[in-house]
Amino acid sequence: MASYPAHVLHSARMAPEAPKRLQPAMPCPDCSKIHPIRAGLIPSPFESVIAQQSWPTALETAAIRDFTRDIDAEMAWRELAVDRLLCELAELRRRSEQHKALIAPIRRVPPEIMAEIFLQLTAIGAEERYPFAYNSYNRFKKERLIRPILHAAPLIFREISREWRDIALSVPSLWNSLSLTCTNDKIQSSISLCDMWLKRSGSLPLSIQIYRPYHRDAVPQEVVGHYQDLLRVILPYAERWRLFHLSEIPLSCDRILRDLLPESVPILEDLGVSHHTESADSTPWEGLRTAPKLRVLYFDTICGTEAGQWLSFPWSHLTHIDVRRCSVYDYLHILRAASAAVVCAFTVELDSSSDHSPVSHSGLQTLKIENRLTCPQLSLLEIETEQEPSTPHGGLPSFIARSGATIQNFSLSGTTLNDTEFMACLSGMPQLRHLDVSEFSSSQFTNEVWESLTWRPDSPSPLIPDLESLHFAGGNNCSHEAVAQMLESRVRSDKPSLKTVYLSFFRNASDSVWERFVAFQKLGLNITLDMTFAESDEGSEISDAEIGGSDSDAESGDSEDYGDSEGEDA
Repeated sequence: MASYPAHVLHSARMAPEAPKRLQPAMPCPDCSKIHPIRAGLIPSPFESVIAQQSWPTALETAAIRDFTRDIDAEMAWRELAVDRLLCELAELRRRSEQHKALIAPIRRVPPEIMAEIFLQLTAIGAEERYPFAYNSYNRFKKERLIRPILHAAPLIFREISREWRDIALSVPSLWNSLSLTCTNDKIQSSISLCDMWLKRSGSLPLSIQIYRPYHRDAVPQEVVGHYQDLLRVILPYAERWRLFHLSEIPLSCDRILRDLLPESVPILEDLGVSHHTESADSTPWEGLRTAPKLRVLYFDTICGTEAGQWLSFPWSHLTHIDVRRCSVYDYLHILRAASAAVVCAFTVELDSSSDHSPVSHSGLQTLKIENRLTCPQLSLLEIETEQEPSTPHGGLPSFIARSGATIQNFSLSGTTLNDTEFMACLSGMPQLRHLDVSEFSSSQFTNEVWESLTWRPDSPSPLIPDLESLHFAGGNNCSHEAVAQMLESRVRSDKPSLKTVYLSFFRNASDSVWERFVAFQKLGLNITLDMTFAESDEGSEISDAEIGGSDSDAESGDSEDYGDSEGEDA
């Protein structure tokens, strides 16, 4: 107290001592809150002056100054008392929490129950997402992978108590899944974190995903060394890999993989390797000989390898394959060897000595469909050609004739099939439910095709009788009237299967045909009309005479220009 002014010490002596126990609670006249009766205050000797609002005399003025100094001193003392009480309150709160924790019900939960709680909380916090390599192919299985985040499960369990830390460290299944994002500036900390994580995983199968964000700049040599050290930490656990994804790790690390990767990975089920735009001249992965449980493979580059290096890879076990930057020879070999494959995707960038026209099939992004190829269980078929091939895809109808009995989804984009070949394809897919056609270089949909799809009670069943959804873009060689007649016949039939239609015409429709399309909504058809790409120079319906195909009445003459309406819903 010696450091305070004398008048503060004087007031402190005058003030009543703070109560050590709570006094009876009563409403406060100032704040109206219920709290203990406050200590008495120094009475003012100038109540009469305050009441009369009179100007004090010189003697009273001096006395008032002395009195206000005493009040200020009293305030200073009480502020000190408040600070002391706040500290005492914090200490009492800590003591209360400590003693309540001693008798908390959770302390009586057996360790094995706590371990199960930890597992459930960790599973909730895991990211359910497609592995990095399969974002564009959502047919691949999702994986729940744990990202190491401070103050989140499972790392947070180490921070609560010594007992919880011991329980967390004794449960290997908290640590057998790891999704690690490595940046060049944090790679060193990632090495120690990965080492700690895997050492705690016991003998359980491991799911590991190591991802480095792609950068155009070259990786500094020092950073390359850190990535090599990271692989030296992970590779000794290869015999326990169940899922292993490696993305954007510098190619110069392949030497470490080649030296330390075993020929056998007995429980590996899912392998993904990506180098983005880097060109891999060779890879250690084609030397993998034994992987009896391998089912899913993503690899972004095999076209730089010598022909035949991948021949001994265990393709026969795979059910899901996604291979980028391969040659025609590569994917043909893989298709022949992968007898159990269900979903395949190939990006073909190198041709072979054979004359092949690449197309897209099912999950296969660009695939040559040879006459010898048959897929009896095929349910989804996607044909896409980014560049117009030199010859028509004459082999596609025969392939569908052999394999199309089970196809329910068919997508055709940018191919040179004519309308006759296209109808031959449709006739080979009797169970087709969803049809998606985008015309670019040629016109598959002529009036004859729309008429073959029209439902007529007095004639045999039309093509694809169970069609549920239609997505069509094009229409340079057919009339809108033929389209409208087909849709009306489907929605008014005794067996109305068609529910959803999206039409994007390259020519504008007349007012009357447009109104017919809009009216289909009242019949329960979910129809969307998109005139974004319609030509606006003529703005009129093409006639059947100009097409030379149908006996139906064609709309002709002027029509309102819908060329400026973007994605308008009917």
